[in-house]
Amino acid sequence: MKGYKNCIIKVDLSNGNIKKEHLNADYIKRYLGGEGYGIALLWNHMPLDAHPLSPENLLSFNTGPMTGTPAPSASRTSVCFMSPLTNTIGASNMGSHFGAELKFAGYDTVAFTGKAEKPVYLLIDNENVEIKDASSLWGMDTRETTEKIKEAEGQDIKVCCIGQSGEKLSKLACIFSDDCFAGRGGAGAVMGSKNLKAVAVRGTGKVEIADTDAFKRAFRNSIRELREEAYTWGPVHGYGTPAWVGGADDFGILPTRNFIDNKFEEIEKVLPYNLWNNTDKYKVARRTCYACQLGCHKYVVMGDVEVGEMEYESLAAFGPRCGVSDYESICMAGYYTTIYGIDSISGGSTISAIMEWYEKGIITKEQTDGLEMNFGNGPAMAEMLRKMCLREGCGDLYADGSFAAAKKIGGKAMDYVMAVKGMEISATDPRGSSSMTVAFGTSERGACHMRPYAATIDAFGYLYPDLDINEPKDPFSDTEDKTWLKALKECFVVTNLAGICDFNVINAEMKPSTMAELYTAITGVEIDKYELLRTAERTIALERAINYIRGFRRKDDRLPKRFMTEPATGGPPQGRVADMEAALDKYYEACSYDKETAIPTLEKYQELGMMHIAEKVYNLIKQEA
Repeated sequence: MKGYKNCIIKVDLSNGNIKKEHLNADYIKRYLGGEGYGIALLWNHMPLDAHPLSPENLLSFNTGPMTGTPAPSASRTSVCFMSPLTNTIGASNMGSHFGAELKFAGYDTVAFTGKAEKPVYLLIDNENVEIKDASSLWGMDTRETTEKIKEAEGQDIKVCCIGQSGEKLSKLACIFSDDCFAGRGGAGAVMGSKNLKAVAVRGTGKVEIADTDAFKRAFRNSIRELREEAYTWGPVHGYGTPAWVGGADDFGILPTRNFIDNKFEEIEKVLPYNLWNNTDKYKVARRTCYACQLGCHKYVVMGDVEVGEMEYESLAAFGPRCGVSDYESICMAGYYTTIYGIDSISGGSTISAIMEWYEKGIITKEQTDGLEMNFGNGPAMAEMLRKMCLREGCGDLYADGSFAAAKKIGGKAMDYVMAVKGMEISATDPRGSSSMTVAFGTSERGACHMRPYAATIDAFGYLYPDLDINEPKDPFSDTEDKTWLKALKECFVVTNLAGICDFNVINAEMKPSTMAELYTAITGVEIDKYELLRTAERTIALERAINYIRGFRRKDDRLPKRFMTEPATGGPPQGRVADMEAALDKYYEACSYDKETAIPTLEKYQELGMMHIAEKVYNLIKQEA
């Protein structure tokens, strides 16, 4: 089958054993590839009750069948693991050139188990795969690590690595690759727990396409669909994802001061145009991942500080969410996340919780090393983040995120943790988008803005006819039918399975039928959009099964109580609170989930051809009855 390289590298770091095996054809048929393949590895090749930071945890880097082809933004790699942040499945997706290079080297997936005795990195140089000593790299930041490996192995090598946050097992630690990140869920901590500093890859091959003429037709269709979306190819192409910050404020969904508010009174100060127009202080350049047509990454240099990529989520996390309006502090926080390797969403969210705890007297200066952690204090925000990244002083208390910190602090601290399943909510206030109430609550990896980013449909008013979303949706109705949300989530997950960026679908650009045409042309295997979406539905059903075995139930598919008890303070949703239970019932109904257990019904598992999964889960349900 074209598109796939039909080879997986399995590395046992405990004994240094390296094996190459063919891909599992059943996994491909059921789950397509990418995230789906990685989750199947978790189900089949590790104890499902394993501690996320134990040697038993399986960490895999998974490309999709489109990764490494010329398909739009076919750069993506899904990193799969058990998450130390949430204890759920972990699935974090990154761009850069790493995934394409892995395919060029001849591999679809590389999977790690065990723990090395000392720091190591894995070198993949086409057919040569070896474990190399990384003792001299331990303690280096992400950029230093990348530079040193390139000096040793060649400047054309592609590297993904961890910084000091991963080494110190921060549950917010991410994986870095060319200023792109597998950001959420603590993948960097899993690498650190295995003494795995980096993976470096060089490939000189190519990804074969089964039908080049059909691919060219599908490719032209996909590019046309992308370029017809005015906002994507206007502000986002020009200013990157920070272009969203103004619109989010206008629609009343911009988290402000730890979600106390949903509009920022100093919004003009944090609009991206201020960066671009202040050329004396800031230099901004566009960078792209492999095969990207959009170029949403904007690389920022502030004086002598190479900040790195400034994204909507990082700008919102360290800006309005913390009540901060000075760009210098926001940029310094972005710089620390880049070099030390920590998730900017959870990092900024944790600091906003610290600020609310501080202002409410739940913590004092004794727990902030003397920093005055009031909302709006940009320098204190940036310094606290640095301490968290390095577990320095009070930073050790907060390095594992707001949920873990609140459990240690006690009292009313947990009331101000804006997280689901332990993962901090990203920069969309669900009181302004009923669909995000469900999306955040039911995301299998914890609160996630890409499972799906449904505010595009109900808050912003987009339609998606190829998913039968033909009429505007009410952003303030929790009792509205959620069938469309199920389809949209599956569409987003398909991008993770195929190995393309979800910016292809975030504003209802590329049709699922076009994605099916691309897959068929690349692999030579006929598929339609319905079966493509079905592979995503199976992946989600498998993730739900794993989470159930690890103890997650309906009670965990809920937002923090703030959103149900404290009305939105401004903008279109002013005065609104979320009705979580009504929204959940509608979504479970659309997905054929049991409303008590929050997993697919037996009938749904049978329809999906997954009774071997259902038997294990429903046997557990019987034991608990």
